[in-house]
Amino acid sequence: SDTRYDGEDILTVIQHLSSTGGKHYSLDNLESARNFYSGKPKGTWKPVQVIKNREVLLLGAGPGVVAHREALEHYILKNKPFVMALNTQSSIATDLIDVRLACHPFRLLADCEEHAELSQPLISPFSMLPEEIKQALKGKEIYDYGLGVKPDSFEIFDTYCTLPNSLVVAYALAVVTSGKAKRVLLSGFDGYGAGDPRNEEMDHLIKIYSRMEHALPLVAVTPTKYQLIQQSIYSCLAS
Repeated sequence: SDTRYDGEDILTVIQHLSSTGGKHYSLDNLESARNFYSGKPKGTWKPVQVIKNREVLLLGAGPGVVAHREALEHYILKNKPFVMALNTQSSIATDLIDVRLACHPFRLLADCEEHAELSQPLISPFSMLPEEIKQALKGKEIYDYGLGVKPDSFEIFDTYCTLPNSLVVAYALAVVTSGKAKRVLLSGFDGYGAGDPRNEEMDHLIKIYSRMEHALPLVAVTPTKYQLIQQSIYSCLAS
């Protein structure tokens, strides 16, 4: 009944549980399926190598990307931001996307075969992933940035981070902050209907992040229901 997880997520977790002891109900087993990232986080890649002092355009999966595709593509060609797409989002020309990010266990289980086919490098906590996902991503160019999960924590280091959850948007904010980006533009972060707990979850995440000493300016350039500064992509083009 948790609206954060769609049918594909649920089927993926059921499949995962079938190989990790799902014959009898166990809350511990279910939580381990939700949270792959236990123990000390580790990684090998430093985001600062490619992001430092650059403007980043972060593309979510919301309909705002499709609705304003032409303006977004024009902005990318004109201003040359570093373009990062969450998961397998492909609503703009794929040759304009520099990298993709994926870290949520459900999404990785469901999408790893598609990631293997996509041309962009993938930022992911590869060192910490189960062997089955590593094998599915064999041959893929991976930027290995580590991830640990700890409630109400937002700690960012050169090659890893500790976050309040394993949502890919939190991971993306850690990557761009570690990379010392200039600012972050967000598109496709439309939000959800009234009463949907995902809105509150995202606003709480933004609040935790904004309290950090080195938090970057976050600007939504397509419509959003989240508590973000907003500036139209069209006014960005005109400036």
